[in-house]
Amino acid sequence: MKKTGRILSMALSLVMVMCMFTACSQKAGSTDTAGGTQENGTQGNITQSAEVTEALKDAKKVALCTMTTEGDFWNFYYENIRAKLADQGAEMDIIDADMDAVRQIEQIDNCVTQGYDLIFTIAVDPNAISDACSRAMAAGVPVFAFIKDPGEQYRTSFRGGDETKVAHTLVQITMEWIEEHFPDAAEGSINTIVIGGIGAGSETERFNATCEKLKEYPQLNIMEEVQWETSQSYAQSATENLITKYKGDINLFVVCSGEMALGVRSTVMAEGSVINDYTDFGIFTVDLNAEIAESIKNAAQGTDVIRTACVNGGNITKACEDIAKQCMDIINGNYEKFYPVNVDIATADNMADFGF
Repeated sequence: MKKTGRILSMALSLVMVMCMFTACSQKAGSTDTAGGTQENGTQGNITQSAEVTEALKDAKKVALCTMTTEGDFWNFYYENIRAKLADQGAEMDIIDADMDAVRQIEQIDNCVTQGYDLIFTIAVDPNAISDACSRAMAAGVPVFAFIKDPGEQYRTSFRGGDETKVAHTLVQITMEWIEEHFPDAAEGSINTIVIGGIGAGSETERFNATCEKLKEYPQLNIMEEVQWETSQSYAQSATENLITKYKGDINLFVVCSGEMALGVRSTVMAEGSVINDYTDFGIFTVDLNAEIAESIKNAAQGTDVIRTACVNGGNITKACEDIAKQCMDIINGNYEKFYPVNVDIATADNMADFGF
């Protein structure tokens, strides 16, 4: 009997160990039922300490339902927010809609059933997700909208800026450079292309305000005003078509998205590009990440093309800290309905102020 008991005990122990390994393998990463990629909050590029990982067992859960994870800019933001939330004892999963509004609606609905404490949205189309946000709130899950506002009745809180102010700041930095480099520019002599995102809401609002403000400056020859998919890869290929169309006779690209500006830059600076003299050429944009910062610093030395950027939200590291705190405030029921962001200007001389 003793021998039989020992065998039974060993068998039960083996089953328990196998179950533990199975549970761990299931928790390591997952894909949401709407088909978008979901990254577990304890993974990613930022390594968390054992103490933080242990604390996350009972952590509040935040679902970042975002329009895209393409590009360094977004991933820099996401990973920093994730790390700041972990510091406050919360876990964040990144759920990518891959620029598909229908998928994002399904993902938001799934987040409700999966028991998240907060849904943090960067919408593909803020109008499209409004009903899904309402359903989440009705189920007791707060919705924190970032950048793109589905409307006051469709979210618990919103963090964003005044897109007209962003647009006017973008035009301001463009014209300051023109006045320095082309002080005697004749009317219609500065060949300019304006590029914006095709998304609804804030992207279109920013693009339209930029186009309208640029019309006040007669020295500009606005060759095209185009709206594209907000991605680096699309901007890269579409810019090649524009450069071919105008045989490289372009002085300025005014780009309403940093991710798209990097795509434009890649094409302009590609080997064999007909734009090979950067003296009287510039790209001006919104947003800042390490690659844009490096380009701005190099452009001051004449070896790159992104001249300056306006930063919607100011210092990115500080912005991520603020976002993490605001997420926790909303979860805890002590929050503001609107969190405004600053619009600052990043140049080669003040890049350290932004952490670069």
